[in-house]
Amino acid sequence: MNTLNSQFQLFKPSRSDLELQMLSFLAQESWASDVNLCVLLQISRRTLLGVLRPMVVAKTIKSVLQKIMGGTVQLFGITSLGHKQLFRTQTTPSEFAQLVPKPNPLTARISPTFIPHRLDIQLLRIRAERAGWTNWVNADTGQKINLEASVLSSNSRLNLRSNTNAQIQSEHRPDAWCTNPLGKRVCIECERTIKSKPRYATILCDYLLALKRGDFDGVIWVCPDLDLRDRLDNLITSITHVQISGLSVLIPRNRFEQFEFKTFEQWVT
Repeated sequence: MNTLNSQFQLFKPSRSDLELQMLSFLAQESWASDVNLCVLLQISRRTLLGVLRPMVVAKTIKSVLQKIMGGTVQLFGITSLGHKQLFRTQTTPSEFAQLVPKPNPLTARISPTFIPHRLDIQLLRIRAERAGWTNWVNADTGQKINLEASVLSSNSRLNLRSNTNAQIQSEHRPDAWCTNPLGKRVCIECERTIKSKPRYATILCDYLLALKRGDFDGVIWVCPDLDLRDRLDNLITSITHVQISGLSVLIPRNRFEQFEFKTFEQWVT
């Protein structure tokens, strides 16, 4: 038994390892809940609090009890001192001397309706990266899909009925995008509620054009449960036409092969 415990200790991350992993994650995500941090570090809440308390005292992490719809959630955000500590481990002394302090994200007001959605996306990211997905970018920290002010030519598979030089007026930004283990670039949409059919038609238009250009290879909509997933699948795949500058464009049915609909449980399984 003692031998087994000794072997286990060799693979058990140290407190400094857990701190560094947490700061690296929060440097990209700005803030997270204790639940998500437990999943990230694969530790119990009791162990997590043991790691967090000295970090809060050292002011590398700030803790805030944040209101959300239906209650509250404890959020932990990286501070400017946290950024400095992380930067110190990754740079030379001269580079560290040029560091520009970053503001604490939890000093700004966060919308109560935004938090649950953002926390869902964090969990999707944690599970995806553990399964070998890479290059994850969140919508609120990354760039929008680059939709050029042009449309497809009349001999493309998304045929315009006239005026092939019409201008694209809208641009949709996914919740996140990343690279799956097969090297495919994928957009992620995390849906807690169903939008209107006209809104999805607009989103679909942007995605179809971006897919045709080769900006990425597919879109995955992820929902909390089977009922929401099936309703969303049926709604989006029932759209037969999209509007581009007042022109009606027929959607080839095989275009929907590049869209997937999953539940949280089915995500990266």
